[in-house]
Amino acid sequence: MKQKMSHIKTSMHDLWHTLFPDLCLACLKMPKTRDAYFCIECLHDMPYTDHFIIKDNNVTRHFKGRISLHHGAALLRYREESIVQNMLHGLKYKKRKEVGEVMGAIAGSKFLDSSIFLRPDIIVPVPVHHKKVLRRGYNQSTIFGYAVSEQIGVPFVEDVLTKVVETKSQTGKSRTARVANVEEVFVLNKPADISGKHVLLVDDVVTTGATIEACCLKMQETNVSKISVLTIAAAL
Repeated sequence: MKQKMSHIKTSMHDLWHTLFPDLCLACLKMPKTRDAYFCIECLHDMPYTDHFIIKDNNVTRHFKGRISLHHGAALLRYREESIVQNMLHGLKYKKRKEVGEVMGAIAGSKFLDSSIFLRPDIIVPVPVHHKKVLRRGYNQSTIFGYAVSEQIGVPFVEDVLTKVVETKSQTGKSRTARVANVEEVFVLNKPADISGKHVLLVDDVVTTGATIEACCLKMQETNVSKISVLTIAAAL
């Protein structure tokens, strides 16, 4: 009975958002403020990071000694049961593409104001397996990355990397297990597209960093000039 009531509540929640699209992008409860995507409370509580102004941040430190990054940043801090989790869940599982579009526009704006983020030559998304694209209708990292591309005026190329093996869920796995789960699942399709270039790799969230690490190592098989990483959120 509880499960049935929860399903009904979720369905009503989704219907309400469809009928009233001007609700806050984060909590989906309160109206958006004028000229903003969030309600006043979420606007005040939005956990933006300092990664665009501090080079030695928890993303760059996380990958130190594992991959060579020019710079790394996440727009938001991720916590369980938070508005960030709510937004990412909507983007990934509920076809709320507007989350990726808005987060990409905000991240792009912060990128342009940053004195430590060098302008890349190309933006590449972390790929998902084609079966997941068919189920979801899109790659959430592509939605985010394209919005960043539009904001900063850098070419976005989606098929540089391909995920050829549909891996099992990474939830609950250690970093070592996650790396083992993804180390052979990516293929570099167009090495010439990134040869000698500064690549900005984009993803929705970095947790252990295993997927981003695997993608970077794959791109480093060619003579890529630099690699930077940008995500919507970081759970570090």
